[in-house]
Amino acid sequence: MQLLPFLLSMVLLVSANRLFAQSKRTKEPFREDTLYVMDLSQRPTLRVYGSNKFNSLVVRSKRGYTDLRYRPNGKYIIGVGASYRRLTLNIGVPMPFVNTDNDQFGRTQYLDAQANIHTPTQSSNLFLQVYKGYHITSHANDLLKWNQTTDFPYREDLLQYNIGLSTLHIFNPKRFSYRAAFNQDAWQKRSQGSWLAGGYLTCYVVNADSGLVPTRIANEFTERSDMRKGVFLDLGVLGGYAYTVVVHQHWFATISAAFGGGPAAQFLRSDNVDGTYRSNSAGFGWHAQFRGALGYNSRTHYVGVIFNQENVGHLMGKSDGFDWEVGNVRLFLTMRLPGNAPKVVERGFRWLEKETPLPVAP
Repeated sequence: MQLLPFLLSMVLLVSANRLFAQSKRTKEPFREDTLYVMDLSQRPTLRVYGSNKFNSLVVRSKRGYTDLRYRPNGKYIIGVGASYRRLTLNIGVPMPFVNTDNDQFGRTQYLDAQANIHTPTQSSNLFLQVYKGYHITSHANDLLKWNQTTDFPYREDLLQYNIGLSTLHIFNPKRFSYRAAFNQDAWQKRSQGSWLAGGYLTCYVVNADSGLVPTRIANEFTERSDMRKGVFLDLGVLGGYAYTVVVHQHWFATISAAFGGGPAAQFLRSDNVDGTYRSNSAGFGWHAQFRGALGYNSRTHYVGVIFNQENVGHLMGKSDGFDWEVGNVRLFLTMRLPGNAPKVVERGFRWLEKETPLPVAP
């Protein structure tokens, strides 16, 4: 069991609930248009899932087509979970006999906690990642002349960690449901879409024993790009659109895209022949969010594939830049049980809602 990521996810969820909670309950509870959306959050839900979380960082070169890309050795996860009244618990472990490619990509140590909070009117994504050990996918060992046993150039010293939040308001919550596609506690019965608007806040740190750019290709990058340590802070606004196509009430495909930008601060450190080079600056950063889902949904079952990705970019100079991404791909097999949960469970959830207000009234 990935206990630490789970505990961190719970902390993020509670923090987000308090961040977006309404100070007072609305007198009239929210109601979807049942011709388009059926709320199934009152039915206990059980699921089996498979997941692959990923991230990467890219150092932009002078020429553009020789960009340097680092990736960790990702792991495939299998797990089980349950949901009831907006609360979801998933427990996952690495798949046996699958994650055996350290000799190809090198070993990555990681902590990865990602939480998605979907309500009728709001969709939020929180992530906390710590990864150590990256391989290069853009340049081969033969080019870099590294004497290593791995198939891809590998850096055990490269460490990155990031924490961030993005949130989007859904302007058509009565007829369009994010939850139906991404949280399995609603059913979108007819095609519908919605405009989206929100914002993001991220902090990204990368650290290594030496510069990110290997010596053999250093002439393709600027001194500013060959950083040994970098801290990037971003704050901005997002806007976009989401749409779900429904065929025969059950088969669906959902696509969502949001783009934005805002102020960014960068604190860079690199080494050269003259010593340590430092650069602190403020500028512009951009953010792109993509989500998609495809599958089958009904009153009792959900089977679907879900994709979620956040991209963040920084303009570091006139001809170079630094980008990173975080996301996951998940396969869900879900069954919704008939009836309500036992009374003792129901009383517990009512107490939890009273003590920790949720973003919307149930």
